[in-house]
Amino acid sequence: MIFKNAEVFYNKGFHKADIKIKGDRITEIGENLQGDETIDLDGKMLLPGFIDLHSHGREGLDFSTATSEEMAKLRLSYAEIGVTSILATSMTMGFEITENIMKNIRQAIKANTPGSRILGINMEGPFLGADRKGCHDGHYLLPPDQKAFENWDALSGGNVKMVDIDPNLPGSMEFIKKNSKSKVISLAHTSADYETACEAVKAGATHVTHMFNAMNGLHHRDPGIIGMAYDYPVNAELICDGIHIHPTVIRMMFDLMGDRLVIVSDSMSAAGLGNGEYELGGLKVFVKDRKATLAGGTIAGSTTNVFEEVANVIRFGVPKEKAILSATLIPAKAIHADHEVGEIAVGKKADLLIVSPDFKLEQVYISGEVFQR
Repeated sequence: MIFKNAEVFYNKGFHKADIKIKGDRITEIGENLQGDETIDLDGKMLLPGFIDLHSHGREGLDFSTATSEEMAKLRLSYAEIGVTSILATSMTMGFEITENIMKNIRQAIKANTPGSRILGINMEGPFLGADRKGCHDGHYLLPPDQKAFENWDALSGGNVKMVDIDPNLPGSMEFIKKNSKSKVISLAHTSADYETACEAVKAGATHVTHMFNAMNGLHHRDPGIIGMAYDYPVNAELICDGIHIHPTVIRMMFDLMGDRLVIVSDSMSAAGLGNGEYELGGLKVFVKDRKATLAGGTIAGSTTNVFEEVANVIRFGVPKEKAILSATLIPAKAIHADHEVGEIAVGKKADLLIVSPDFKLEQVYISGEVFQR
């Protein structure tokens, strides 16, 4: 199959080119390519499939409570919005429920049903700070527990790719040192100061969870995790729904460290639905006008998706090339999956989005196959 005449996003920019795919892979990029089947995309953009490293669910389903069969529906839902790869993100819950989460996601990965590719698990909790717990249930928060973690990871089939941790917790530095060679360690839900955050990075942490949210703000005499993220080569997530972070701050961060920013949704089950009462991590969540909160007003995840957020970021004034990289190659590199996904390049998975000039999603291809729900 040949995609012809599109403005193709590859090598970190847009180029007029033809793309040839065979099976599930991109096999050639060039001009005037020939093949049995051609698709003329004149006037369209051809982008890599988007990646979401931090999403709890959407359309009434949550990775923490869904069965493996329901996760098949989730995969279809993500694919429909142009997210072709995801990390299924768990919440802080009891030991038995966490065991079930790991087993169910393992089964969903093994089943490999149609839709978005589950690259692994983002374990957000229970190793988080009570003072910055956000919408995580404080009853189940724990200091880092190596034995418990190894059990959960084994139940997942080794599919835990990212572990979120508060570096203030006792034993956190030892946990980071022990696990950072095989897992991505992300600093999250913490009031850690700059010095502690720097110590965690030196121990092996390479990622920051939803920067600005569930952490200390940037202060000129106490820069905290945000200051550390500027000084050290870590990747940092941003929720770009225009609710969690002001557009001005989003523009600032793209100017300061755009080559390390990862757009994430942090979406919960209300995403893709309307106002109403929902649940996240066993806690009631109320959605009104796109904003999800606990009863006390604490923001509880989002109702957005990565495609919407990329469009937002472009509308906020960020160059579209930077915005697209933050949803494709940068997240792929952050979890060491860039050998397979994250860019249009020869040998990579043929995960492709056909997008109109005004940034409307028109068609999705996953592993070379057109997606139809």
